[in-house]
This record gives sequence, structure tokens and C-alpha cells, in this order.
Amino acid sequence: MRFALPIALLAKTIALAATFGVLTAPAQAQSEGGTDACAFDTVIDLRTGVPTTAQRLFGEAGNTQLVFLGERHGTPEHVALASCILAAKTGSRPPVLALEHVPASAQSDLDDWRRNSAFDTDLFADTVDWESLGWPDFNIYRPLIETAGTSRAHVVATDLPQPGSGGPSFDALLEVAPAYGLQTAEIVEAWIPDMIAGHCGLIDEEAAARMALAQMERDRIMAGRLIAGRGRGPSTLYFGGKGHVRMDRAIPYLIGRTDRPPSMLTVAAYTVDEWESLLEAGPIREQGLNAQYDIVVVAGESNPTDEFLCEQMRAIMGG
Repeated sequence: MRFALPIALLAKTIALAATFGVLTAPAQAQSEGGTDACAFDTVIDLRTGVPTTAQRLFGEAGNTQLVFLGERHGTPEHVALASCILAAKTGSRPPVLALEHVPASAQSDLDDWRRNSAFDTDLFADTVDWESLGWPDFNIYRPLIETAGTSRAHVVATDLPQPGSGGPSFDALLEVAPAYGLQTAEIVEAWIPDMIAGHCGLIDEEAAARMALAQMERDRIMAGRLIAGRGRGPSTLYFGGKGHVRMDRAIPYLIGRTDRPPSMLTVAAYTVDEWESLLEAGPIREQGLNAQYDIVVVAGESNPTDEFLCEQMRAIMGG
């Protein structure tokens, strides 16, 4: 399998390098036979603006203590990328796979699953009650759990605990989580436009601020879960939505402010249509993308049903 881009979009990606003062053709993945599941044609190092290769990304990821990968939920190519990064982090000791998708309250059951169920992927879905969690079809994520089995990875559940399910409570997890401190109000303000855009312009600033605070509390808890889970293995891959892996305001920001933070690498996976829209919005540097992520990988297409979500929301809310 090879994750390639249309010629027109490749041309726009070359133009991106020019906005950073460097012009070079997009690097080609090594496999040309169409069978390499880890072949991604478009990988951009935002630290330099230079297109790079998937193999270089995997090499750096393998040598980094904590790698963040942000997906567009439900995109198979982004799950494939997570599998490739996890495989690159596998050595003599099993790595850690930390998932946004699983509530922290499921951790004890997950540990039992790892010990007793030989990484059975169907049992994983049953163990975490995947269907009740509201994520896309588990079969999209199955390859990543299979890679976790091959790697004998420790799987860490990072999301908010389910009410009444046992284990640490929301308040208990928040109490030991890293905090935004004096930057709280500034980061809430920064989130407001994104929250409004993410809700199709149908909420006001007051509602957006409340949602921003909720997002930040969730990121704090996931950061705390990552810190606690890192001791399970020598290196960690966190896999979740792109908003949670922003260096300027989300989990990497929080962990970076702790004492003796690990080496970190932040990767954002965009679908082709997401990336094209971003390029059409103007120069990437002016949009500040290089302050949000270290590396961008472009692969896959957004779910066609996503296009109708705003129409549905407007119909429901009378917008």
C-alpha cells in the first residue's frame, strides 16, 4: 500500500517549502512496489520547511522517548502511520501505546487483557466496550492493536474515566495532573476561535470558552496519565486527535513544562482534503502550524459524511 497525493497537491506542497525559504521536491518513500504499508509520499518537517521521508520520520520516532501522533479520527491511513511508528519504537523492551480512545477507568481491565488474553484484538474491543465509546468502527483501529500485540506493547488508557466505573475519579486524576498555571486565561482565549469553528459557527464566545476549559482539563488528565504510564516502557507513542497534540496549548505543552521532561516529537496526520484546505488558507508559517507540530504527514481522505455535519448541526440548532 502506498499513500500518495494528487499531482496538483504535490505542487502546492512544493510551494510550501518556498514559504520557509527552501524549495525542494517532496521526498519519495522507499518502496515503489505498492506493498509497503509504511510508505507515505508527503512528509513535511515543519522545523525546517523541508519535505523529508517516512523512513527518516520513523528513525527519529524510534529514538525519541515520547512521540505524539494526531489523527483525523477514523482515517485508516492515520492508523497505519501509528502502527508504523509503534513498530519503529519496538526494541528489546516493549514500548508504551497511549490511547485517547480509551477511558482511564479501563486501565485495570486492559492490564488483565495484556496478561491473560495474548493481545486478542476482539477481546480488546470487548474489554474497553469500544462500541459504547462513540469512536469510529473498531476495525479501522484493529491494525494498531495488532501491532501492539506484535510489539507486546503496554497499552495505557488516557481519556476521562467513565462515571461509576471504578478506579481513580475525574477529580483525583485532575489533582495530580500538570497545570497551565498563569497561562490558563491566555490559552482559553486562544482556543475560542477554534471551538467556534469546530461547532460550525453556531456557538458564542461564552460557550466556546466553557468548551475550551473542558478541553484543557481533558488534556491535563491525559498528560498526567502519560506521565504515570511512561514508567511501563522505555518509549511511548500517544495516539489521539490533532488538537490534543498541539505543542502550543495541549498535552506536549503541559509535559514540556514539567521537571525533566522527556525528549518529544509531535506529528500531525492530515487527510489530503484537510491539507489542501490549509494550503489554500495562506502561508503555513503565517498560520503558525510550525508552532503546533514538528512534522506533518499527509495521507487518506476525510469521511464524506463529515461534510454534512455542519448542515445537520444548523438544522438541529436552527442556525
